[in-house]
Amino acid sequence: MQTLTHTTLGNAAFKEWAVSCDALAQGSQVMLFRKGGIKEKDHVFKMEHPHFFLYPTYEHQDPASIKPEYQGLLNAALAAKPELGEVKISAWAQVDEAVPMTSMEPVLKQAGNHIFSEDCIRARWEWHSNKPLWLLLLRVYKLDQPMTLEVLEDYTGCRSWIDLTLNPELSKALPCKPVLDDAAYEAMAAKVKALF
Repeated sequence: MQTLTHTTLGNAAFKEWAVSCDALAQGSQVMLFRKGGIKEKDHVFKMEHPHFFLYPTYEHQDPASIKPEYQGLLNAALAAKPELGEVKISAWAQVDEAVPMTSMEPVLKQAGNHIFSEDCIRARWEWHSNKPLWLLLLRVYKLDQPMTLEVLEDYTGCRSWIDLTLNPELSKALPCKPVLDDAAYEAMAAKVKALF
């Protein structure tokens, strides 16, 4: 077990579909794809932080975007949606690699390493197709006690990065454990890296 503090982690959070956050927090995948959100400058994604909290979002995720074998994970994520005006943070991630993918072929080769349908991946690729689709390889840690935070106006909008306002009492100590042990993570990461 590790105990981290707000000083160690900072307050950066990465907005991602709740089903993706759950897949990462359960060890079903160790990677994500990302392009810039609508509210990001020039609609360009930038890898701004080496580690960050995973901030689950509930807009836009739908059954057609997730492979059939992961529909149960999507249903569970939707069923666990917090009360309106709240967000539950249960994990943080450390970036192992961030790779800009500039052609579709290596993107499609990653199909066995994530929960997303091919249609979903193609749609992400085709949005601003002149810009790269970033592959993020992540080592994820689950908090022993999830943090329930109020959703502030600053957290809203279609963008990748936000800065959380953390209660000092919450952020003094954050015990957490890696979702996957070293060997399991390295095995899954090696499958992703072999297809860059």
